[in-house]
Amino acid sequence: MKKPQNQILVIFGASGDLTKRKLIPALFELFKQNLLPVKFIVLGAARTGFSDDDFRDNSCTFLKAEKETTEFKKKLFYQQVATEDISGYILLKSRIEKLSNNNGPEANCIFYLSTPPAVYSTIAENLFRSGLSKSFRFSRRLIVEKPFGTDIHSARKLNSTLLNYFQESQIYRIDHYLGKETVQNMIVTRFANGIFEPLWNRNYIDRIEITSSETLGIEGRGNYYDQSGALRDMLQNH
Repeated sequence: MKKPQNQILVIFGASGDLTKRKLIPALFELFKQNLLPVKFIVLGAARTGFSDDDFRDNSCTFLKAEKETTEFKKKLFYQQVATEDISGYILLKSRIEKLSNNNGPEANCIFYLSTPPAVYSTIAENLFRSGLSKSFRFSRRLIVEKPFGTDIHSARKLNSTLLNYFQESQIYRIDHYLGKETVQNMIVTRFANGIFEPLWNRNYIDRIEITSSETLGIEGRGNYYDQSGALRDMLQNH
């Protein structure tokens, strides 16, 4: 696999649950397999008043103590940014430029919104106003997580708003759960097996029951669930 160019991954909502439970562990696995650029940086951004070391400790909570952990932590940095405050984005831009200069040539930037969808538009607008959404020589990409809006109308409105500040080619809409191996293999399991294919239809299946058996509660994510609800967060995609 060809390694990508130098990258700075800016994670908005970096003090939250998704970052430390999913994003950082996934990046750590890529790091151990030598699949990240040598000059790769994660820059966390959130309103929480973390230092770089605070962010490293918080985001690496679920990493096992391995020989690569110390080196990986050196790639993690943090900048305090309030979503609605443009001055924070100016400071963020300065920090990105400083990290780029210290780390070699200017890097491509990926802005990953690990935040409630309600603030996607605000973040995109402030990235645009601060000059972070464009670069003449290097790529700028925006990644937004599910749920994307609360219904078809709000999803279309959000999509239209994002396009005011980023080009379509810059925007990536993702659902991290669709990468699960079992989800990807369900179609293959059905049509590649002579046992299942003739029987997996309405003539033989009375009902489908899906059990999401989890030991993890909302763990401080009550505000998120108050806004999105478990139906939009889980059932429409998981």
